[in-house]
Amino acid sequence: MKKLIILLLALFLGSQIVWADKGCPAPDKLKETLKILFSRQDFKIASVRPAPVAGLCEVIIEARGSKKLTYVDASGRYLVVGRIIDIKARKDLTQERVTELNRLSPAKLKELENLVAFSVGKGPEIFLITDPDCPHCKRAERILLPLAQEGKIKVKVILFPLEALHPKAKEKAVAIICDGKGLSALIEGYQGKQCQKGLEKVEKAIATLPKLGIRATPTYIFPDGRMISGVLNAEQLLRMVK
Repeated sequence: MKKLIILLLALFLGSQIVWADKGCPAPDKLKETLKILFSRQDFKIASVRPAPVAGLCEVIIEARGSKKLTYVDASGRYLVVGRIIDIKARKDLTQERVTELNRLSPAKLKELENLVAFSVGKGPEIFLITDPDCPHCKRAERILLPLAQEGKIKVKVILFPLEALHPKAKEKAVAIICDGKGLSALIEGYQGKQCQKGLEKVEKAIATLPKLGIRATPTYIFPDGRMISGVLNAEQLLRMVK
């Protein structure tokens, strides 16, 4: 998944505004302004507070079951779309904040247990939300398989076919459950029989995951409830479960 990184420092060079004297706009006022951009979407401004970069305000937007983050200037007139990167610390501060905001509660983690198609490995547990026909998911699965085989992690796989993108993915997901197949078969693109049990489990995942703010594949969910979408390498995965 490609992500745009915008460095914000240049916006403030030569500015004569004294940012320290300005606060952040009130949530209700800011919502009225943002309605111009999000007129077709129901959303809520959960909070507005100073961002890590002077002169910017962090805006948390709740929509469709998840929390997103953007930035505005102190007046609330200018929207800044991008990510704040701490170059010296080599940290994506925006991603860290979004991950923390969307952390799943223990109760929601229990909901995921009922959606698991199969598990592999032993050790710290990771949920993998995956689509049988998603190419990025294949990369994620191939990274996870040896870690599970070596006993470094336990992967709990939840099949989430995105039918609009992959019309045959649902049939493959159902077949994997019906025939009791595992991660290797998933990677190979297994196709098999259909059954009611498999269909019900896949349809339950399709109905439940968006309510938890999960709409993309691959998505990892770690023992502490943190969620990250996109492909992580082995080092990153092991670091997340320590």
